[in-house]
Order: sequence, then C-alpha cells, then structure tokens
Amino acid sequence: MQKQGLTLTFPTLPSTISKVEEFIASGQTDPDPLIDIVEHDPSVSLNVLRRVNSPYHGLRREVESIDRAVRLLGFVEVSSIVMIEGVEELREHFDAHSALLRQIAHSAVFTGRFAQGLTKALDVEEDWTRLAFSAGFIHAMGRLVLLHIQPDRYATLAEAGTMPLPDTEAEAHAFGENYRTLAPQAADHWELPERVCSVLQIAASPADEPESPSKMLGVSIRNGGDLARRDLDENFAASLDTSEDAENSEASEDSSVSRIDDLMMTVAQDASTYASEVGHF
Repeated sequence: MQKQGLTLTFPTLPSTISKVEEFIASGQTDPDPLIDIVEHDPSVSLNVLRRVNSPYHGLRREVESIDRAVRLLGFVEVSSIVMIEGVEELREHFDAHSALLRQIAHSAVFTGRFAQGLTKALDVEEDWTRLAFSAGFIHAMGRLVLLHIQPDRYATLAEAGTMPLPDTEAEAHAFGENYRTLAPQAADHWELPERVCSVLQIAASPADEPESPSKMLGVSIRNGGDLARRDLDENFAASLDTSEDAENSEASEDSSVSRIDDLMMTVAQDASTYASEVGHF
C-alpha cells in the first residue's frame, strides 16, 4: 500500500495476540479458551506462573497449575502477559532497535491498562471496558508499523526528540502518517475483530463521533497513548499536573474538572506501576 510516499507494510502479528484479541472481543466469560492459549506456549506459561506467585499477589501457597493461575489472575492480566510475550517474539526482527521496541511495548501496556482503568472508573458498559486493554495495546502498535517500515529513520526520529518516542506531529511530518492513524489500518490488516478496529478508528479521530461507550473508550485510549509517552520520561509524575488533554475538557464546573483530573492522575499512576511490574522492560 502506497500512502504519501510511504509504502505501508505490516509486521506479522504473533498468532497468540490474534487469538487473545478474538477471545476478548467475543465476550466469552469461560476462561477455558484462554487457558488453552497459555498452556500451548511454554514462555507464556512460565510468566503466568511467575506472575501469580509474585509478592504482588501475596498468595500463601505456590500455584503450579496453569488452570488455577489463569482463573486467579483474570483474563485481563493473563491477556496482557500473552500480548507482551507476543511482542517478545518480534525482538529478533527488531534486534538492532531492541531498546526502542521495549519502549513501544511499555507504552502498549500502559495505554491498555490506562484505558481499562479509566473506562471502568467512568462506569462505561462492561462490554467495552472488557475490550479496553487489548484495544489500547494495539493502539500503541501503530509505532511498531513505523519501526517495521523504516527502522533506522524511525529510530533517528525518536533520538531527536526531547522525550522518549516521537510525538504524532513529528511522525506525520516525517512519514505522512502517525501511530494513531496506522493502528486501525494495522488492526484491519491483521484481521482483528471489527469492534477493535472501530474503536481504534475512533481513537485516531474522535472529534466527529457521537457520544457513546465506544467513543468514551476511544478517547480513553487516545489519552492513555499520550500519557504512555510521558511515562517513559523521568518527570512523569510532574507532567500529570499539566496534561495536554486538559485543554480539551469542556466541563462547565471547576469541581468537575478537578474530579476528572484527579481520576486521570490516579489511573495513570496505576498504569505506570502496572506497566513496570508486569513486563520485562
């Protein structure tokens, strides 16, 4: 695909990520399909057991069964582990830029966790909250497409910025595309569920969308993507006080603005901690 001088090609998405995306979008509550995915991947199995037995969960007895580990952790956390391991499979392809790949992976986990936490806190319908982590994760994978197409050029762009990972304006100036606009195209190419593709499209351009649960999720993902980039910076905590998205708020009362700001800060801090603890970055 040719687009403004950029020939679009897409990295192969690991099959485990595709399977998890399908499972989440299906709305199934039976964890057996997810257990099956984990059991057929030794690396994922090891990390699921490592996570459930970590001090973070504080279990008194060691869990040795994948079945029990998946049920204890829940589908969102297990899905995040599967997706991270999927990115790890791509490491060989991006060997020359492994540090940049780690940053993208971290931003993917942060974005997914943030979107999940914010939509849940705002009481968005469960069907959409359930989709939040996986859609947020794929949103950040738009950066992976740019790294795949022109790895050296994208790495140079990243190094030239004042913060980790290029911003959308810099990406668009250099490539005619940015990670937000590439994410729904990648999802479509990877034949991910339609609901995932539609939410990513909203995240790329939410302005003209009518108010709906899907828009709330799309905007949450978009905000999470912005904050994920800051999370890689040493001054992340301070940056939460001056969010770029605050200027977009149309709340009419100061108390409402303050409540949303406080909520976003709490969710962002949780996402930062989670992204650091759950992955191998």
